[in-house]
Amino acid sequence: MTATNAAVDDGTRKNFTIANGGLAERNLDIADVVKQVATELGRTTAEVAPAWALQKPGVTSSLIGARTLVQLEDNLGALEVDFTASQLVRLDEAGAIELGFPHAMLAGDRMRAVTHGDLKVETRR
Repeated sequence: MTATNAAVDDGTRKNFTIANGGLAERNLDIADVVKQVATELGRTTAEVAPAWALQKPGVTSSLIGARTLVQLEDNLGALEVDFTASQLVRLDEAGAIELGFPHAMLAGDRMRAVTHGDLKVETRR
């Protein structure tokens, strides 16, 4: 059994993620911000993460994946989390997805000038 197989066979979500290459630096950076905010609020990361997801207008539900009653109770604590505006900004900045090409090119000033001329188009948020 290789180290990778051992990680998968361990059965934990962390080792499954490591074995499948999902433990990227970006993911760890997001987790660090979630942990910082959780500490500030006196909450767990298992409460903060789904609470943050539910703050998104397009999110109608959050799948929690609890396997035990303790995990379920911890996740349900997300319904009682109140973020400050600055905490939401920090979480959103950490989790922002870079759209890359062609979005970056199309959203740039030069392309806007070419396609819109002097027309002012407000960016939707």
